[in-house]
Amino acid sequence: MLIPAVAFITLGKCSCCWNESLMMCGSVLAAIIGLLGSGYCFVISGLALVQGPHCFTSHGWSYPFADQRGRYLLQPEIWPLCLQPLNIVEWNVTLLFVLLGLAVLEFIICLLQLGNGLVNAICRPCCYKQEYSLNA
Repeated sequence: MLIPAVAFITLGKCSCCWNESLMMCGSVLAAIIGLLGSGYCFVISGLALVQGPHCFTSHGWSYPFADQRGRYLLQPEIWPLCLQPLNIVEWNVTLLFVLLGLAVLEFIICLLQLGNGLVNAICRPCCYKQEYSLNA
């Protein structure tokens, strides 16, 4: 999310050196980068959530829930299989659900920005050609 945010802020402050259509193209490009980043975050967080945490068990360091395809999420009674670090399953589940939620939020915001940028880039040249003058 850092790259699109910096691009949006830079585009907003640099109106003196870019014309409006170039700013809209930059806004659309930043929104596309944000969409790709949020999709990547969503997929990686989902895969990590399904696999489960890497922890120390009675058999050594491993992924004890990797073969359960995410069913461990609904079975908190088996979470104590992870002996070390303490509460790693709760930490892992909380962190990855927060990342999934933020990825969805980022996707929605960037999708709205993409739509806004495309509408402005397409409609602005033809709809706002009128010139106004104040004659008093």
